[in-house]
Amino acid sequence: MTLTTTTASAEPTAGPQPAPVSATQVPREVLPAVVRPRRSGRSFGVLAAVWVLVALFSFGLVLYALEPMFQQQTQSRLLTEYRAQVSQSANQAGTLAGVTVPTQAPELGAPIGILEIGRIRMRQVGVEGTSSAQTQAGPGHVPGTAGPGQPGNSVFVGRRGMFGGPFGKINELQPDDAILITTTQGQSVYRVTSVAQVSITNPAASSGVAQAAASGGLNGTPETESSPVFAQGEAARLDAIYGPTTEDRLTLVTSASVSPQNSSRATVVIAKLDGRPFAPTPQGGRTATQTGLTGDSGAWASLLLSLQAFVLAAAASVFLYRRFSPRVAYLLTMPALLAFAVLAAEAGSRLLPAWA
Repeated sequence: MTLTTTTASAEPTAGPQPAPVSATQVPREVLPAVVRPRRSGRSFGVLAAVWVLVALFSFGLVLYALEPMFQQQTQSRLLTEYRAQVSQSANQAGTLAGVTVPTQAPELGAPIGILEIGRIRMRQVGVEGTSSAQTQAGPGHVPGTAGPGQPGNSVFVGRRGMFGGPFGKINELQPDDAILITTTQGQSVYRVTSVAQVSITNPAASSGVAQAAASGGLNGTPETESSPVFAQGEAARLDAIYGPTTEDRLTLVTSASVSPQNSSRATVVIAKLDGRPFAPTPQGGRTATQTGLTGDSGAWASLLLSLQAFVLAAAASVFLYRRFSPRVAYLLTMPALLAFAVLAAEAGSRLLPAWA
């Protein structure tokens, strides 16, 4: 008997073939680790760094882009309010009783005059006081110095960059440029005599000169016969800038550095009154904090609270971004992030020098 063997054919047999099994159809527990789908993500450190950058960008956007609009609204309100006072004084001037002379120093934050400088196209309502909150509204008149248009040295401190930076271009002024100031007493014209960047030698010093001047007369009648003029780059004492002078002058002061923390380099513009001054009115004494070179230490609490709210909103945005579409996450979180960024930026700016 002959045995015959048959070899299985390598060719596929006719008929339907089973469909190939994909990796996605296999249960996750039997898949090798290399083919299991993983959700992409960033480490905590990278996310924290990104949100720090986002926060810094948001704060800069608020202080240098959004806050100028808020400052313009404040200026419009102050201008309307002060024009009404000017009109009232003008009407009183035509009566038998005449203009009512103030018997008390102006309140901090109150409008005291309209400053106009044609060369740099600036028109700002000056307010009394030079704290961070006051210079957010407009240039701040240093308490204890002469009232604008009155005998002596009238000093204004304004911001260089933040909140519209009303004094950001005063370094462009030239000798003999006119500065017009309108008060309830009338209009006064000052002529620029010098523009210089100086280094302040005692930025944290108290103002003994200004306090003595405030007690010596209605507007700080000068006790010395000096009227200093500052040269470019020289060192100057704070009391030499803010102190009383024998001539009737206007002094404009702002930061000379782009750094928001600068408190030692100043741009100082000196202008001499063209004509006779008005009668002096009472002026409050200047304290050590009314210089424009310091911040408000009481803003720490509001800054920490607003930063905590901002961090929580940022964490919520990350949570929503991982579970919903980016569009939905942004729509839900951006209003809160923007609101907390505005609050944190304003609180943080109060810690910086008031002329920044």
